[in-house]
Amino acid sequence: MGSWWALDSVLKEQAAYLNYYRSIPPVACPRCGTPLTNGPPQAEAVLFCPNDGWQYPRDYDPESMAGM
Repeated sequence: MGSWWALDSVLKEQAAYLNYYRSIPPVACPRCGTPLTNGPPQAEAVLFCPNDGWQYPRDYDPESMAGM
């Protein structure tokens, strides 16, 4: 049997995990699972999938793609 404080603790831990997973960039394409590659030198911050053209951050939606 749990308490309200235990439930509060679980909810806070879940919120911390969600914030963590939303803050890190993806390492694989969410469509096909292929590892993402760094963009060209003029756009180093861009990660892209060589198979289907998916790009981070352009196509990234943290609401539906954030790890959990």
